Parts: sequence; C-alpha cells; structure tokens
Amino acid sequence: MTKIASKFAGELASALTDAKAPTNQPSDNVKGNIDHFRHILETVVDADDTQETRSTLPKDAADWLNEALGELNGTRSFNDAVVMAAKTASWYQIYNDDAASDNTQSSPMRDLASGMYAARLIGPHRGLVQSDQILAGLFLLRKGLHYPLHQHQSTEIYFAASGTVQIQHGINGKPEILLPGQVSLTPPNRLHALTMGDRPVLILWVWLGEFGGRNWWWHRQDSGDWRRDAWERSSDASWVKTASEQVPHSEIIALQPNDSQS
Repeated sequence: MTKIASKFAGELASALTDAKAPTNQPSDNVKGNIDHFRHILETVVDADDTQETRSTLPKDAADWLNEALGELNGTRSFNDAVVMAAKTASWYQIYNDDAASDNTQSSPMRDLASGMYAARLIGPHRGLVQSDQILAGLFLLRKGLHYPLHQHQSTEIYFAASGTVQIQHGINGKPEILLPGQVSLTPPNRLHALTMGDRPVLILWVWLGEFGGRNWWWHRQDSGDWRRDAWERSSDASWVKTASEQVPHSEIIALQPNDSQS
C-alpha cells in the first residue's frame, strides 16, 4: 500500500512548524491555531492510501502545474511529497462555469471556473485518506487571477508552495504578499480575497470545522453599498445561489478596526 497522502500530511505539518504568517494580525493567535492544524495532520501520518479513480487536469492547467512544480524550493522530502501528491491525486474544477447569475451581477463562479483547480488528498467521501476531521489537498491557480472577497464558516490555512499571492483580510485590509514557505490563516467567517502574481500559484490547503455550508461572496454596488450572495453545493456538486442580502452598515463599521491593523 502507498502512503502518498500521509507523506503529504507529515511534510506539511513539519513545514508549518516555523512558517512565517505575514498576512495575519497579532490577534489571530497564529501559533496556537497552526499547532492545532499540525496536530490534526499528524493523526493521519500512518494512514494507507485508498484506491481512487484519477481525474487529470486540462492541458492548460496541467502546464501551470508543471511550471509550479518546477519552482518548488522546499526541502527535498517536502518537494518529493508535493510532486507525488500532485501527480497522483484526482484534480477537479472548483467552480462550475454555468452557475446561474442574476440580471445585474455576473456569477463569481463563472468568472473563476477556468482558473482554479483543487486536488483533495484527505477528507470525507473524496481523497486518498478518509477523515471526518480535516480536509487537505492542493490548490492550483492561474497567474493574475483575482479571487474576490468571500467568507466561510471553516477555519482555513494556505501554505504557499510556489508562486506569489497577495492576500487581503477584511473589507479595507491592506493586501499582504504570501511567499513560498509562508502560511496564511483564515479564521471562521473572516472576509478575505486573493490575487495571484505573474506565475501560477500552488498552495497546500487545510480546512477544519464546517466542511459544507454557505460561501458568502461580497460585491460593492454602484451606490457604494455592499451586498453579499450565499452559494452552496447542491446534490449534483454544482453551486447554487441560496441567499442574497444587503450588508448592514453596522457590520461594515464593525469591520473597520480589524482592517486598520492589517
């Protein structure tokens, strides 16, 4: 039996030990949260891979992946684990490009679909190792892509493997650059956005907490007010808009103090 996913988990847990977190605020308790992520990752380091039908990337995305893998600059064991995971895992398009949109706002799913792919290595129902505690895998993004402001209930970490990405926390937060070997923590319901640099970006991601539920996407209207739309996966894995609401002004004001610390 192979242990590709467990090797991935072990190398990521090790890399997180001393990783800098330039996108986070002191109040985020990065060390305590990262230690918790490391502990959960270490629970699967002895797990055997299960057999999974492999789905490959389209040619253009496969080219991005090869470019990103060629620029890995971690330890040899880390690089080997990432390459093996990327070559073995089943890749899928995160968002569907036929997602419905209303009359005034294009769907963020459609805008992002062709530029974002993921491979889940650990998690329930999909992945080389089954776990109800954790989702973990690889995240591949096209150069120059902007992933707009959104929020979700799960706690998330991004560990940059190759390429550079600017990460914004908060509605007016200053985007900070995440370099290879660094980590970014997203607390539950933290509003955040990502903008890729001039190279394809490969990220190792981990989610803890609520795995399903709503993803809220924020967009500013011509009036200057903010609106957010909730998207959820349906039973056929497509994304469906399930709610839309004006963001209360009081909530916007409440976000300002956090933004000023970014």
